[in-house]
Parts: sequence; structure tokens; C-alpha cells
Amino acid sequence: MTDGVAQTALARPPAAPRRLAAAARSTPVGMGVIVLVLIVIFGVLSPNGAFFRVSNLSTITLNVAVTMLLAVGITLVLAAGELDLSIGSNVVLSSVFAAKVLVSLSGTNDQVRAGDYPDLALGIVGGTIAGVLAGTLFGAINGLLITRLRINSFIVTLGTMGIGTGLAYVVSNGVNVPYVPRVLQTSFGIQKLFGVIPYAVIVVLIISGALAYTLRSTRFGLHTLAIGSSREAAERAGIRWSRHVVALFILMGALSGVAAVLDLTRFATTNIGGHQTTALAAIAAVVIGGTSLFGGRATIAGSMVASLIPVVLGTGLVILGVPSFYQLIVVGAILIAAVYVDQRRRERLSA
Repeated sequence: MTDGVAQTALARPPAAPRRLAAAARSTPVGMGVIVLVLIVIFGVLSPNGAFFRVSNLSTITLNVAVTMLLAVGITLVLAAGELDLSIGSNVVLSSVFAAKVLVSLSGTNDQVRAGDYPDLALGIVGGTIAGVLAGTLFGAINGLLITRLRINSFIVTLGTMGIGTGLAYVVSNGVNVPYVPRVLQTSFGIQKLFGVIPYAVIVVLIISGALAYTLRSTRFGLHTLAIGSSREAAERAGIRWSRHVVALFILMGALSGVAAVLDLTRFATTNIGGHQTTALAAIAAVVIGGTSLFGGRATIAGSMVASLIPVVLGTGLVILGVPSFYQLIVVGAILIAAVYVDQRRRERLSA
């Protein structure tokens, strides 16, 4: 008996190599390989290796921070079988509120026009709170419309996308908020820890790590995936799906508010005409990263790595002299391909 157990133990592959093999087949690792291949290709093709310059790689990490943060939020929303197309509008509107509160609290009109900000600390705190609260309220309205009126999240967020953009123009009178202090940019927005990792990226990584743990190891994450797998079964199990969906959209709104503040610190201005393709890029990254567009399966790590793909593609195409609007074609095509692969995977699993 003892000999048989010993032979079985010897015949069984060690646990560590099995884990390594599983990790090598995981979606995040696959996405990482794709990102590295793209970096090498653009680096070789770019004139004088411009893509490999430290300044360009630093710009990529800064560009990906907002996309990555929103992709993490969208991962949770998609995991529950919902969708949010309004995140770009939410970011713009939240940045407008953040900038207006920041400027108004930092000094009098004459002082801020002269570049003097005697109450800058108060302005930064107030502007940050205003931006996050505005995004959170936007997300809460999305969640309540979806659950109380029983309207599909695609339709609701398509509508609030237009409403959010319009409100941003109304509140800002159609122009970017002026007199945002440049110190936001010089002391945080473009600064790097040890001259390597941008502060904004550190913030995003901390939030993403916390939400990855939440999805993987908490009851909240379990309920999210259960609702995405089968809302009816989740209800029978005692999960109040409507309350949970509202919580997810509130979380998505809060993340959009944080993204707005990060955007404001990086550029020291609002961008009321921007973020028109933010939702497309974030959703594409999430689906490419292995999260199902139909709910029930999600990977935040895959979304984080895959969020680099649209940014690397966009930066590489610009360096190669390809007009920027071709980026939309490439990202859209990748999204369609990823959804097709996801559908085929679901068909195989259900067969």
C-alpha cells in the first residue's frame, strides 16, 4: 500500500511546475506577451528607435493610467452582465466640477487670474472631493435608472453619455475651465517616483490591486460573478441584484471621478472635447483581457495588461506617421475580434 502511494506521488507532476504551466497559459500572461511584441515591432520600425526613448515610454505609462483605471471598473460592471458607455462623459463632467471648485477655493478671482493661489491646499482637497463626488453621483443615477426603471444598461448609459457631455458644456460655457494651477502638473501630474514610475500610475495600481482582491476573494466579488452568470439563480440564492448593480455603477462612477482628477493633475486643464473614445478603449481592453462581454467571467489582471494594447498601438501608429484616426479603426476591429472569440468560447463551454 505504501509503495503504491509512493509510486503515485512520484508519477504526479510537482505542484510548482503545474502552477507555472497554468500561469503561462493565463490571459494576463498572453496579453503581456502581445504587448511586448508590439513594443518590439514599433521600436524596430520607428525612425531612430524613437519608440524606445524613455520619454515616449513614460508618456505611454501616463496615457494608460486613466484607461487602466476605467478598464478595471468596467471589468466589474461586465462581470455582472451590465455595460457602461458613459464613462468618458463622466470623466469630462467630473473634471469640470473638480476644476471649478478647485479654482474657486484657491483664492479670489483677481488672485487666481494673477496666478496667486493663497488657499491652494483647500482648493486641491475641495476639487478632489468634488470630482469624485460628481462621478459617484453620475454612476448612482445610471444604476438607479437601470434597476428602478428596468431599462437595459446599454440604453441608459448611451443616453447619459449624451447628457453628461451636454452638462459639461453647460457648466463650463463650452470652454475649458481657466486658471487651473500648474503646480498640480509639476508636483504630481507628471512627477515620477524615483524618476521611474508616475505617481498617477501608482495610484491606479493600488486601486486596481484592491479591486482585484475584492473580485477574487470577497463576497462582493462572488455576488458580482453570480449575477453575471445567472441573475435568476442569484436571486433564488438570496442575492439582491438590484442593490448590487447600483453599487457597481456607483463604484464605476467613483473611479471615473478619480480618473477625472488624475486627468486634471496631468494636464492642468479640463478637456471638454476629449474622452470621446475612452469607453471604446476601456471596453476593448477588458474584453481582450479575457472578461466576458456577457457576464460571469472576469479578470482584472487581464484587463490591466490589455489596457496597454490600445495605448501602445495608438502611440506606435502616431510615431510611424499613421493618422491618429486610424487608431479608432484598429481598436474597433480588435474589439469585434475579441467579442467573436468570446462568443465561440461560450459556445464550446455550453456544448
